[in-house]
Amino acid sequence: MARLWGSIFILVFFSLVSSLELVSSASEVTSSRSKAIASFQSWVDRVGANHSAFENTAKSSGSTGDLSRKVAEGVIVVDQSGAGHYKTINEAINAVPLHNKYAVTIKVNPGIYIERVMVPKSKWRITLQGSGRDVTKITSRNAAGDTGTTYTTSTFGVSAPYFTARNITFENSSPLQIGGAQQQAVALRTTGDFNAFYGCAFLGQQDTLYDDRGRHYFKESLIVGSVDFIFGDGKSLYQNCELRVLPSSGGSLTAQKRLSFSEDTGYSFVNCKITGSGPSTVYLGRAWGPYSRVVFAYSEFADIINPVGWYNWADPARERTVFYGQYKCFGPGANEASRVGWSVELTDAQAAPFMTLGYIDGGLWVTEE
Repeated sequence: MARLWGSIFILVFFSLVSSLELVSSASEVTSSRSKAIASFQSWVDRVGANHSAFENTAKSSGSTGDLSRKVAEGVIVVDQSGAGHYKTINEAINAVPLHNKYAVTIKVNPGIYIERVMVPKSKWRITLQGSGRDVTKITSRNAAGDTGTTYTTSTFGVSAPYFTARNITFENSSPLQIGGAQQQAVALRTTGDFNAFYGCAFLGQQDTLYDDRGRHYFKESLIVGSVDFIFGDGKSLYQNCELRVLPSSGGSLTAQKRLSFSEDTGYSFVNCKITGSGPSTVYLGRAWGPYSRVVFAYSEFADIINPVGWYNWADPARERTVFYGQYKCFGPGANEASRVGWSVELTDAQAAPFMTLGYIDGGLWVTEE
């Protein structure tokens, strides 16, 4: 290809130079033309070499298709058998350009992917599309005692904005040992703004879902754990989700960390279902932050819920500043007769701000409801 373009360019160049012969001497034109042609051919050779290098890079990337076509279509396929562009999810994430301006979908074919994946702030607009959460799983086994901190235990971490995941499972398989220390084991951590999760599953024990910072939307997803298994300081709406409690010596569904009255964060659960069984009941939430905010609306509670509902994290002062509420919930665990006096049954007006996508400014970024 480089030789063909070189020949075309040289013919055009000769035509231009020939016109100069009308005003210049033959000897001067011949000398200039020889130097120009040599320089021009050198440039063509460099272009050809760069083009060949690009082709070689595409072929060596593990892709079964043309790299430029893959970028243009915005689709990358991950398949453990080698039938896709890459065999691992990490390779696919690495292939997305920095500060990506266009949506990229990473399609993950069925399989159990044993790897830890981090999506950095610079990898924008990625959609991770599984083949069904029952057949597509990303898993690892790391607890805080292994890595040093809860933050670094996550199987999958998202720091980028506009990240979406669909129909895939995130798991941290580290077991919970009753009475043990440093057992926090995060399946997914999200600190990116405008992140959405549809039809996903988050499997773990203690600290399963680190809903850390940013606005997030979880729809028709399954979250499984035993202790504080939805925690952090995000501002998130959970819609039509199942929160499944695993047997333990007692724990909490949520541990929200709102730190001040002016901080606009909190968790809202709408049309959700709390399931599970075990030797002990669990709290709906406990006040990790002094201004912790959690609301449940139109949700069904199994009898796994501790009748008092909420816990102050051994700090009575937090009872005056947290915001914990229920709105038209039902089921054997929803009875408010024995709830702590500092939680509330919300009025229509109090519940309204938490009920829709407007709570997370979803009209600006959520593409499907």
